[in-house]
Amino acid sequence: MPIKHTFSIPATSPLVSHGQLKDVLAVFGNPRMKISRMLAAGELISLRRGLYLRDRTVNPLALAPAICGPSYVSFESALAWHGMIPERVEEVLCATLKRPVEFETPVGRYRYRHVPARVFPIGIERVDDASLPWLLASPAKALCDSIALVASIRSQKDVRAWLEAMRIGDLPPLDTDQLAACAACYGRPSIRHLARYFLKTPSPP
Repeated sequence: MPIKHTFSIPATSPLVSHGQLKDVLAVFGNPRMKISRMLAAGELISLRRGLYLRDRTVNPLALAPAICGPSYVSFESALAWHGMIPERVEEVLCATLKRPVEFETPVGRYRYRHVPARVFPIGIERVDDASLPWLLASPAKALCDSIALVASIRSQKDVRAWLEAMRIGDLPPLDTDQLAACAACYGRPSIRHLARYFLKTPSPP
């Protein structure tokens, strides 16, 4: 799967860039003042510098790649989406090729954690949201991204304890090829033990 490093905004998108707004509002004597009035009136929502949202009903997860890209939704946010953890995640957690960064926006907090380029394309699913498609880590990839942050895991027993601590319950079928690929590309003991754990104890069909 190719990695796209740029994010373009179609005309039909609920997102609009500052440049697009200036072009549309060129008929006004002062486009910048018009934008300020639209923000004050709630007609626009500023997500980050130069990027605005025109529709409050958009799924916050769908905004993640536009706020910082290339990226995909992962970690606890993806685990919750797949129904693997019971808790509601209060922020959108994403994986990116860039340095770790956070954005506090009117629609929520977005936190981006770095993953290696060789790991990035493994196990990414496209979610065809009605208004804005977005990228999501598969169940196997979300597990790998999450456990990669835990340096203390040194055995399959540690993996089992981590799964219990995370309250990871009903597991969907896990792609063992993705687990193996993540174990090889991440090169971290925690993911190798995770892969061995599920290859030895397969998830229910």
